[in-house]
Amino acid sequence: MTATALTWQQLRDLKPSEFEDAGDTWHEVSGRSESDRVRVDRAMSAKLRETQESESADAALGRLQRLSRNYQYLQTECGLIRTALNALAADLAEPQRQLKQALEDAAALNFSVHEDGSVSYPAAEVEDLTGAKKEAPGSKVQGSSRLPLEPPGLGGNGQSPLYPG
Repeated sequence: MTATALTWQQLRDLKPSEFEDAGDTWHEVSGRSESDRVRVDRAMSAKLRETQESESADAALGRLQRLSRNYQYLQTECGLIRTALNALAADLAEPQRQLKQALEDAAALNFSVHEDGSVSYPAAEVEDLTGAKKEAPGSKVQGSSRLPLEPPGLGGNGQSPLYPG
């Protein structure tokens, strides 16, 4: 399994509600598919069975059954897509909250987070062990602008630490 990288800026700017809104749209498609399946089963197939007896009617019933199964498949798949989108929104919400909190904390300390993930911090006055005040120089530390996304419980190699492959 290959990890996908997400920049801290992308995570910061992400709108989980857009995933949820997309999930709601897939739910609407799922609901329409269910309604269409019921219409095929109850209105079309049932009426055909009640009113017709012929090879043509049997062939039409076979096609209607296949159409009903397709609607049921579509309903199920749309439900799975909705579940995946809602799970993605939920899975990204906490890391996004933590990132925003870290950025707020950095700003409160006059730290600067740069596009490449590095952080600069200003010089500060500190006390040494004797209580004497002296100037500590500011600096810049290098980080990474990319955040690896791993499935929960999997290590960097895509395998479970509990059940190595």
